[in-house]
Amino acid sequence: MRKIVSALIILTFLNQANAQKIFTSDINNFWTAYDSIQKVENNKNEILENLFLSKKTEGLNAFMQIKKFDSNDYLKALEKYPKFWNSIRPNTLIDAKKIRTINKALTKLKKLYPNNSKGNIYYTIGTLKSGGTTNNEDLLLGIEKIVGNENTIVSEFENENLQKMFQFSKTTTIEQVTIHEFVHTFQKDGEINVLSKAIKEGSCDFVAELTLNKKFNSHYIDFGFKNYEQVKSQFKSKMFSQNFRDWFYNSDVSKNPDLGYFVGYVISKKYYENSKDKKKAIKDIIELDFNSERDIVQFLERSKYFDEKINVEQIKASYKENQPKVVKILDFENGFQNVKSDIKHIQIVFSKPMNDNISINFSKNGKEHFPLKSIIGLDETKTILTLETGELKTDTEYDFYITDRETKSKDEFSFSEQEYKISFKTEKK
Repeated sequence: MRKIVSALIILTFLNQANAQKIFTSDINNFWTAYDSIQKVENNKNEILENLFLSKKTEGLNAFMQIKKFDSNDYLKALEKYPKFWNSIRPNTLIDAKKIRTINKALTKLKKLYPNNSKGNIYYTIGTLKSGGTTNNEDLLLGIEKIVGNENTIVSEFENENLQKMFQFSKTTTIEQVTIHEFVHTFQKDGEINVLSKAIKEGSCDFVAELTLNKKFNSHYIDFGFKNYEQVKSQFKSKMFSQNFRDWFYNSDVSKNPDLGYFVGYVISKKYYENSKDKKKAIKDIIELDFNSERDIVQFLERSKYFDEKINVEQIKASYKENQPKVVKILDFENGFQNVKSDIKHIQIVFSKPMNDNISINFSKNGKEHFPLKSIIGLDETKTILTLETGELKTDTEYDFYITDRETKSKDEFSFSEQEYKISFKTEKK
């Protein structure tokens, strides 16, 4: 494997009086340490420190503090996933051509959206804890979670999310990711609902497209345009909910994840195209208050994404009405204090047909008060869930939660409660 050499150096660009820099030295230093560690059995921590961590940039130092990882995490990751590191290595090269493309886009961004940002961009290699974050004006990127593709070996990972993290990474480039994430450094914090978050994320894709002068490539944009009306209709009914996993970061449970990005991209693009003053439109997009429902709805209406005027309260009421709820428990009243200890099943009735994945968790009382042995499943109507109990003690409190993490109706409405507690106490002998 050839080493990543002189191309991976600190590269800078100047914008008038502000010196804004791109740092890539952490990548080169990581691989230098990596190669040396492969040759020895002992003193690996010392090598990592001398060749990599003692030379770390301010960005990597901040990244390690924010995401809470250290030298031990590096050594564990190197030892556990050797095939992964070897397979991803070629992709971690941030060469001069990519840097020029990013610099050019950042210069265009400053023209489209005049700003005094002194934020630096740090390309680093972490321990698979995070793909990136912001630190004040700085952008910190852990590229080992960004630059993988279909050739990256993920079979060593036990975590399902890590196994799937490059499942949809065939088209999006490091240049697009960088500009998308850098736009976040200008945005206001917070997001109050799915619509708010969609615009917040999708607008970064749109601005990246404008500044790079290239179509933003991603699986969700391709799927979104091919299924435009269907996605639009589904989004309309759920856009004021706060169940973000229906639309974001859901590659572990959805065949077509992250469609919230697509909707926000289209809304932002339409807002821009329907604005006479393009420079003001960019300012509006980047400086939108994502914690203000009024501002978010006005932005949506001015984009003309939907043909008709939005009735916020009606959509909220309809969404709430469509959410599945627990109607009753067939075997006892919830909270009942005299349940027989030899009960074998608990049957829970839902208000509408459900998807098969029902999320059930321990309560804060812990495993010793968890009464279940297994989930038998839903009946033919998909409205009654049967759970098998374990061996229950007499005169004991038991409880568990049904959560909204994956619990949805057949028509894809999320469970009405974040955590619905089911509790009972067994009878005394």
